[in-house]
Amino acid sequence: MKNNLFKFFIIFSMVCNISFADQFIFETSKVDILEEGNFIIAGKGTAKSVDGDLVIKAKKFEYKKNQKIIKAFDGVAFFKSNNLEIKFGELISNQLTFITTAKKNVEIFDFDKKENILESSYQSIVRDKINNLLQTDNFHYNFNDGILKLQNAKLKDIYNNDFNIEIAYLNTITNELIGKDIIVNLDNKSFNKNNQPRIKGRSIKYNEDGTKISKGVFTTCKKTDDCPPWQLSAEKVQHNPKKQIINYKNAFLKVYDIPVMYFPKFFHPDPTVKRQSGFLIPAFSSSNNLGNYLSVPYFYAISDNKDITFTPRFYDK
Repeated sequence: MKNNLFKFFIIFSMVCNISFADQFIFETSKVDILEEGNFIIAGKGTAKSVDGDLVIKAKKFEYKKNQKIIKAFDGVAFFKSNNLEIKFGELISNQLTFITTAKKNVEIFDFDKKENILESSYQSIVRDKINNLLQTDNFHYNFNDGILKLQNAKLKDIYNNDFNIEIAYLNTITNELIGKDIIVNLDNKSFNKNNQPRIKGRSIKYNEDGTKISKGVFTTCKKTDDCPPWQLSAEKVQHNPKKQIINYKNAFLKVYDIPVMYFPKFFHPDPTVKRQSGFLIPAFSSSNNLGNYLSVPYFYAISDNKDITFTPRFYDK
């Protein structure tokens, strides 16, 4: 869908319209032609490829005619055949290799397919088809397979969860993301504000329906340099934000990194739930008389105005 965020430049009272055969047409307030016509510097305005496929609106342009390389600063580029629009601080497009490089505060809208590459080695922002925002240190996008590779990616999804992923690959056709070495900071709207519910894992598969994490660890304990007082460690962790459920396969409940209980299967509501039947988050506490204990509460909603909570306690003695 076309994004309406961007507004085109105002019409200049004085416009230069200069065409260079088989290359670009510049519609700007100023054009300087240097080096016997091989180097063009243009001011604020528009540069269009002669075939009309590439349209760039920017504050400044530099064009090397003999190399067919155009550089633009602070603007928006639109690739018509791809239905691709990008906002950039700096853009370099090589018309011989069909490689376009975007740098500095990049935002990308409306992916499609073409035989060229879009990449950035600067911190950039990517918005996917369902309006998730990804911030990355650098990315590489190949139009042939529709795969976007991101380094040190930060994903803010539509459910207000924050993902930190070391290496991620986004399939722009299916809108599925896979990655490795991840931390998910879950939305905490229904928890005590001192809690920091999060999942850490080795790999992730993410799409609109939910998140699947392998070798995952979940805890709500406040972040410290030490291991958390309690955590759920599982072979697989699956978070379904629509149903607001976190499921575990082959899970161990650990207290100070020591396994104390095994669950072949386990589930509990995610941190956005206010009222739903199921296991609640385990809690580690202490009593002056009985010592340390672990509680694993189960909440049952009997009706709209009635409920019961069963809370067994497991003492360290």
